[in-house]
Amino acid sequence: MMEEKDREMRMDDEVVTTTSLRYEQSEKKGPILARIISFVLTPLLMVVYVITFIFIYTDFKFLYGNQFIQFIAPAFFLSCAIPVSGIYTLKVTKLITDYKFRKGERFLPFTIFFFSYGLLFYYFFSAKLTIWFLAVLAVPMMLLIIYALVLMFWKISVYMLGIGGLIGSIMSICYNIKGLNLSVLFIILFILAGSLGVSRLTLNRNTPAQVYAGFLIGIVVSYFTVWIGAYWGIVIFLKNL
Repeated sequence: MMEEKDREMRMDDEVVTTTSLRYEQSEKKGPILARIISFVLTPLLMVVYVITFIFIYTDFKFLYGNQFIQFIAPAFFLSCAIPVSGIYTLKVTKLITDYKFRKGERFLPFTIFFFSYGLLFYYFFSAKLTIWFLAVLAVPMMLLIIYALVLMFWKISVYMLGIGGLIGSIMSICYNIKGLNLSVLFIILFILAGSLGVSRLTLNRNTPAQVYAGFLIGIVVSYFTVWIGAYWGIVIFLKNL
């Protein structure tokens, strides 16, 4: 009788363990639509998206129309491919436990990101492009520094920080530099930002406060960073007259 009871208890434990694992895996994966939205709107692609919008809606399409690949290729390579490869290498070599950037394991990943963004900035700075465009490329570095500082005390959504940076940069370019009124574009962008926020909540990656805080910080910092770049560009232009 004792053996039968022990066997039943082990079977119950196996069922509970299996069910628990299945639940954890399901919770980790989450709804496929939310995962697709998070993948498409990953912060790693925001620089690529911003440069694409610049070529579509500004005079860059006339000034550098035949050099689009020369802009997008280094942007993708340095803001996406290099950081992803670097973080993967850290994971394989067990210098970090996982991709969640746990406390005590953040220095190396953040250094890789900052170094990559710095190289991207220097690449276009060497090409002597307009200051407001360089300010756009400085936005990821600014947001990364702020994210690292805030993360010492509280977690915010890096995804919302990224899309906030995208929207803030484009808004500043349109209103402060080019005088464009792209209301339809901004409606679409805000819908995408809302969809991304809902996706992060659905996947249980962030709380509502973390989503709102990430978005607000991203949009405010990026807007004023590009605005300052435009202001200094005007000052330097007037001085050279």
